[in-house]
This record gives sequence, C-alpha cells and structure tokens, in this order.
Amino acid sequence: MIEPSNATVQPAALARALRRHALDVGVRIFEQSKITRIGRGTTVTLSTAQGTMRAPRVVIATNAWAAALRPLRNKLFVISSDMIATEPIVDRLDEIGWNQGEAITDSLTRVCYYRTTAEGRIAFGKGGGSIGFGGRMRRAMDRDVTRASTVSRDFHRYYPMLRTVKITHDWAGPIDRTSNSLPIFGRLYEDPNIYYGVGWSGNGVGPSVVGGKILASLALGRDDEWSQCGLVTAAARSFPPEPIRFVGAHVVREAIIRKEDAEALEKRPPRLAVALSKLAPTGLEDH
Repeated sequence: MIEPSNATVQPAALARALRRHALDVGVRIFEQSKITRIGRGTTVTLSTAQGTMRAPRVVIATNAWAAALRPLRNKLFVISSDMIATEPIVDRLDEIGWNQGEAITDSLTRVCYYRTTAEGRIAFGKGGGSIGFGGRMRRAMDRDVTRASTVSRDFHRYYPMLRTVKITHDWAGPIDRTSNSLPIFGRLYEDPNIYYGVGWSGNGVGPSVVGGKILASLALGRDDEWSQCGLVTAAARSFPPEPIRFVGAHVVREAIIRKEDAEALEKRPPRLAVALSKLAPTGLEDH
C-alpha cells in the first residue's frame, strides 16, 4: 500500500485540507468508528462498537460502502480502481514536457487516468478491476498484484519511452458506479432526517464542491437551486439484483476487455464483444 508521505496525489491532498478546515471551525471527527446500526426517528441514532451518537440530521457520503444499505444496494455497482506510481523522474518529465501537473484521462470504458505528483512521480490508474457482490467489499478491492501488472502494462503502452522507470508503489480501492456515472442524492428510507450523496463513479474530486452545496441544502431543509437541482430530482435507475448482476458484470467486463484490447492493436473487435460491452453502465463521455 502507498504511504501518503511517499506520493502525494490530488484526492489525498483535498481530503487532508478539508479535514484541517473542519477541525478549525469546530467539527469533531471520529475515525475508525464503523456504524453498525442507523436508528430512525425524530433524532437519528448511530450505533458503533465504541458507543452511540445522536443527531437531528445525518448525511451519508460513504461512496462504495453505501452499497451495504438496502435502499441503495441496487442503485450502486461496486468495482475496484487500481493505481501504480513510478519513482521520481523529474528530469524525464521535463524531457517530454509533462511538468505542469496536468491530469489526463482516456475515453475507454475501463478508463485509464494519470497525472504527475509534487515529487515528480507518475500516478497511473485504471478502473474496472475487481467486481463487488452486493454491498460486500472483497479483500481484492484493496490490492492485487495481478491487476497492478495489468495497469503497468497499460502505462508502458501509453509511455513506451518510460519502460525502464521503476514502479515503486501499487494500491487499489473500491468506487461506486451508477447507471449513468452521475452521483445520486436523496433521503434514505424517505426519512426527512437522513440524506445521502453517493455514486461519484470515481469522479468525486472535481464535483465535490457542488455535491457539498447540495447536501448542505438538503440537510438544512433549504428550498433553493441546490436542493431542487436535477441531480436530486432525477430518478436513479437500478441494476439487476444479485447474483444476476455479479455474473452479468463478469461477462460484460470480459467482453469490454476483448473489445478494447483489439482496438488498442487496431484490429476489428469480435461482434459479440461489441454487443455485450454496450450493456456496461454509461460513462460520462457517453452523455
């Protein structure tokens, strides 16, 4: 697993900055406090192994882990996103003109995304590795050597001139996909005191300001442009129930791999693979 001090990437920096600001304005943060039960009522009760918390309003923004909640289980599809990081290569980045911190992504269904870090590393990721079953988080969601090798292969395909550069870190984590890759907001169990904002589909860093405004308006009971925006009022489509979803996802993923591998080699992909790949959740580039 990568250590934050070894390779700074943008999401981690944003999370640390938000944590500092929250503490500065008096927010109390409880980490490693798994919620085992949500009690509904005039006051919401959150039970943990260490104790109980009560609040007039609760906001759920746990991304992939929200799939464990029954009302959201069929609206979220959990997959892993895997990353590697190179050794610092500041001079090599200067040679190829990639020295302004630009972030890049392609338009593949199993998207590749990459950027440089403050230390002069390249952090390169690929989505769509391990597939979750319902709301369960498989251990493979955290790290898998085989998938890391696949990510390294794609990195070398994109940057063959950097094949001799050492890959020093690899890690992974779960993301929650929705049917159209857009986040969903609403009331959990239609409870007026419990709100959720989930389904960022791996694209949460940029839109987090918008999502924060939406959740703030919902939790504070405001009737404004944020609480009434399309992301709140639109109905979220559901995925098939398990185990149909789990089995079907593996079939569709293999079709996508065959299709995109053929296209990378400028070959005609198999017709069946093309047809099955269309069953995948819509990507942002498809809108």
